[in-house]
Amino acid sequence: MMIKIEHFLKKKIKVVTATFLFVVIPAILTAQADNEIQVYSSPITSKAVTFVELHQNYTFKGSDYLADPKLAHWINETLEITRGFGSNFELGFYTFTAITPDGKYVFLGNHIRPRFTAPASWGWKVGASLSMEIGYIKPDGQNNFIMDGELRPIIDKTIGKIYLGFNPNIGFAFTGADKHAEIEPQFKTYYNFHNKFGIGIEYYSSLGTFNQIENIHNQEHILGPMFNLLASSNWELETGFLFGLTPNSNHQILKLLIGRRFGK
Repeated sequence: MMIKIEHFLKKKIKVVTATFLFVVIPAILTAQADNEIQVYSSPITSKAVTFVELHQNYTFKGSDYLADPKLAHWINETLEITRGFGSNFELGFYTFTAITPDGKYVFLGNHIRPRFTAPASWGWKVGASLSMEIGYIKPDGQNNFIMDGELRPIIDKTIGKIYLGFNPNIGFAFTGADKHAEIEPQFKTYYNFHNKFGIGIEYYSSLGTFNQIENIHNQEHILGPMFNLLASSNWELETGFLFGLTPNSNHQILKLLIGRRFGK
């Protein structure tokens, strides 16, 4: 029975992926969104398991402050490969690419991400892990690479059928003209339907730096519905549509994450 379910899920995910890549992308041709839009959960990749993820994001409508609305129209494609080492540590590697508004395919950079999780022996009432990411990126695809990264505490809890996840993220720019440490809290919750899928909401924000919190119009706040596949331990599928709540936010973002675990 489980083999039949696994085979069915693989076929469904392949259909979703093919639809996105060969129908949606050719139709829009160009797009813009962040390289990775995801609220992390606390469990890490198991020892000797490799987890491959493809993050695909598209902004239908960007910030109100853009001189030309088409400047928001990128396709962002991020390949993430994570390997589990031991029971409390994983190491992830990212390659960022995109298609620009004028149809050019560009390489945007690489990050490396070690992550540690709190051992079960500590007896904490919540799940907790700490992710530290660093690398080089071209923020707009044109100028020089800068060194950037993030420090991401991850706290989550499942209460009955309800999952709650919080990432009080801090983003850093270590080089370039705009060095900063930015406050970027993120939140996710969903209801678990029979351990098959979850439906809920995600929230992302950028409040400003530790030196200066921006006024509400210049902050970024995006919120929207999301869907999580829960029926397979090997496959991951997460998608959502996010709406901007402030003038400086990207207003309409489609996200799609597809992942596969190997070696389990």
